[in-house]
Amino acid sequence: MKGVCIFALLVLVAGFASGATVSGTAFEWYTIEPLENIIVEIDTVPKQTDVAVDGTYSFSINKTGEYALRAEYFENNRLVYEAEETVQIESLDGNFTVDLIMLPVATDEFLFEDFEDLGVEIPEPEPEQQPSALNIVAGIALFIIAIALVFWGAKKILEKATGLVPERMGVEEKMQQHLKNSQAGEGKTLKDTDSGGSSTGNDLEEALGMLKKYGGRMTQLELREKLPYGEAKVSLIVAELEQLGKIKKFKKGRGNIIILKE
Repeated sequence: MKGVCIFALLVLVAGFASGATVSGTAFEWYTIEPLENIIVEIDTVPKQTDVAVDGTYSFSINKTGEYALRAEYFENNRLVYEAEETVQIESLDGNFTVDLIMLPVATDEFLFEDFEDLGVEIPEPEPEQQPSALNIVAGIALFIIAIALVFWGAKKILEKATGLVPERMGVEEKMQQHLKNSQAGEGKTLKDTDSGGSSTGNDLEEALGMLKKYGGRMTQLELREKLPYGEAKVSLIVAELEQLGKIKKFKKGRGNIIILKE
């Protein structure tokens, strides 16, 4: 009888010490239906992984703190959907439900996808209405913008015709041309220019090399951590690479995803 009581007490204590539970369902982004065969991970120590066959997952947490959830969905060994969420465990007493919305991975195929396949309905055009004062003002504003664009285009054509901005240049050549123009107009040396806030051809090549090293796809935060520059400098480098057509930049959440163009 004494042994039975001890066993029951151990089972009861084990039940209280089992910790919290984090569970939920992974949904496809546009059908809002559970997505099957999702691989879900949580960065506990050790890391836990669950294959959500029917779209639902569950993890046991035995320590309070902040944890990162990551879910991935593959088709033909290619990552198609992904999701990331953060869960804060402040108490080990209770269940925490965190549903995941599986978003497409940023690729050219998704960006230029035919959205008609997604069942998006195009609204019927509204009947024509008589011009109002607001429409007249909008028309004047568009006319002014069009005139400004014409002058801007003429300026660019003049610059190309005079050789100030060559139409096709590599990264290094374009930066050297920019530095030569700056030196001729302001009397600065190459050293003075490099020490300023603008980026040089070497900075751009270093950033491109880092992107190639990590598979051609990084977040801007990851790129800044890999390069020996500050946030403002990296932002300038990314902007110049995008302007030169070397990369594509996509907004995701509060950060940017940078993809190296082939």
